[in-house]
Parts: sequence; structure tokens; C-alpha cells
Amino acid sequence: MRVEKLGGSAWGNYYDQLNTTFAANDPPDVAVMHQSNMPAYASRDLLVALDEYYEEYEMNPSDWTSPAAKAVSYQGASYGVLFDLHGNLLHVNVNLFEQAGLVDEKGVPILPTSTEEWFEHARIMREKTGKLYWVEDATQFPISFRLFHTLMEQQRVSVVNTDTGEVNIDSEAGRNVLNFMLQRFQRDFSDPNADYTAAQQLFMNGEAAIEMNGTWVVDQYSKELTFDYRAMNFPNLMGRKKVWANSHMWVIPKQQEDKRQYEAAMEFCKFLSEHVYEWAAGSGHIAPRKSALAKLADDQIPQRANYAETASNAVTFPPVISYSNIENIIKEEIEKSWLLDTSVDSVLEQAQKRVESVMNE
Repeated sequence: MRVEKLGGSAWGNYYDQLNTTFAANDPPDVAVMHQSNMPAYASRDLLVALDEYYEEYEMNPSDWTSPAAKAVSYQGASYGVLFDLHGNLLHVNVNLFEQAGLVDEKGVPILPTSTEEWFEHARIMREKTGKLYWVEDATQFPISFRLFHTLMEQQRVSVVNTDTGEVNIDSEAGRNVLNFMLQRFQRDFSDPNADYTAAQQLFMNGEAAIEMNGTWVVDQYSKELTFDYRAMNFPNLMGRKKVWANSHMWVIPKQQEDKRQYEAAMEFCKFLSEHVYEWAAGSGHIAPRKSALAKLADDQIPQRANYAETASNAVTFPPVISYSNIENIIKEEIEKSWLLDTSVDSVLEQAQKRVESVMNE
């Protein structure tokens, strides 16, 4: 079996390139795909359902974590070979937490357990250190959408309900989330104008105690930061421990029936599945298999134990075929509250209407 990498694409253009191959009836034998994007392809019958292949190729679904298992599922079938979960973490400047007196007896940073405590800790951090408590990309990538989804799920409310088609943005839960997000900026505990690079620089230069960012920067920060750094699980601020996540998986596009081609594709996917440990150890992402997570813990890979709980707290977005549109709408609308001073009520009402329109297409 020969494996050939087809072309290459910048991160933001990958799906455009993949769509071109489908349009030309020449898709790759194996493609990487996000959980959030998979339903758009599975719903058009472009992917091979893999349930019958798992046992034959020694892939044990009982070894998958619950969030990971949900990630490959769409309308009762499974379409992917799991490679990781990646989600939001808190990246913490331990030295600033020590200066603020926000550490426990072991020197571990104390994170808030409610929104009220969040503001109290932010006040203490500013009084003791003069630094921002928290930064995130508030203008560029859909980080604000991810935080909104996280805090909705912490209240046991999904942004959309795929069983009923109900949209829950303009709701008490949505109002709780957006008021909290907005007040962080209004009270000068975070920077409403930071893009991705600016948020990173504020944190890396010691000007912010916490950066909300993903698993993908853990190893970079571990190598580059000059202060005591710790990656931590996202805290429970609104009811239960949940945090936004997505998943990389390997999918097999449907081709003209060629048994040997499918068998070769599955053999390659089996190889990739067997090496999720190496991927997790080298990328910062979270292994989707319980056995790999246990080995990562045993081998004491730096920082991994500090956010191991994210493997079970992760919650992916409900499987919808129009994820990208919904993500962009929510990001665009909620950011108006701090970038354009649009009222919370207006923001939620408009986001609700626009997402309902997408769901009804």
C-alpha cells in the first residue's frame, strides 16, 4: 500500500479544496475532517458509514471517550476514525496568581467557580498586580462563539436542539452568557479589541493572567514562556463543567465501488488510530481513546495531567449541516455588544432570527 499526500492547503482554505475534489468526482481515499463539518458531507451521502468496519479493523468503540464517540455519529451511523478532541483551556500565568494570592496550599492557581467569583478574582488580580485577569481573541476567529456555546452548555441548554429544531439563543440562558461576556470588557478586566495575535502577546508578555485558547498552544507555551505556566481545565462558571470542543477524524469519501481501495483506506485509518497517543503527546490535543489517555498519564507528558478532565468535560456542537454559518452568525452578532455597543436584547434577538433562518433552510 502506498500513501500519497494530495496537495496542501492553508488551514482556512482546506474545505474549499476538499469541496473541489468532490465536485470533480475525484475525492481523496482518506480525508481529515472536523466533527463540526462532517454532517454537511454525511447528509449528502458523500462519506462511507464505518460501523461495520470497526471490529474488522480492530477499532474498539468502547475504548472511545463519550465526547469522542458522539463526534463521529450522525443520524444513527458513524462516519469517522477518531484522531483527537481539541477544546478550550485556560492558559495561566502562575506567577501572577501567586502575586495576587490566588493559589492553594500547593501553589496551584485557584480558578473561579461562578461568574460572581470570576469578577471578584479579576478585581483582586487588578488590585494586586495591575494586570488584566483574562484575555481571548474577541474580534478575529470564532472564540466568542466557543465561549458562548461553553456557557450555554454549562446551563444545560444547547444553542440549537437538533431533535426539535429549536434555537435557544434569545433565552434566559443566552442572556446570562452575553451579560457576563460583556461585563468583563465593560469593567476593564479583559480587552474587547484583542484579536488572536494580540491576545497571545498580552498573555505571553505577562500582561494578562489568563488566556482562553485551545489545546494546540500547550506545547508552544511550555517551550517559549519565561514565567511559570500551567494549562488548566475550563472552570464551572454556570452550573456544570462543560467546555467547547471539536474533533479531528479521518473519513472515507465514497468512490466507485472498489473493495481493494476501501480496504487500503481502512488499513491506513487503522494505522492512524493506533497512533493517537503519539499525536496527542506531540500536539497538545486530547486523545479520543481511554487507553491512550491512561498511557499519557502514566508517561507524565508535560501539562497533560493538568487538563486531563477536559477529555470528559468536552462538549461538541450539536450535529448540524450548517455549522459554519451558525458559528459565523453567533460570532458576528454577539461581538456587536462590545464592539458596536449594540444592546444585549437586540443582539440576542437578531442572532436568534438569523440562526432560525439557517436551521429552516
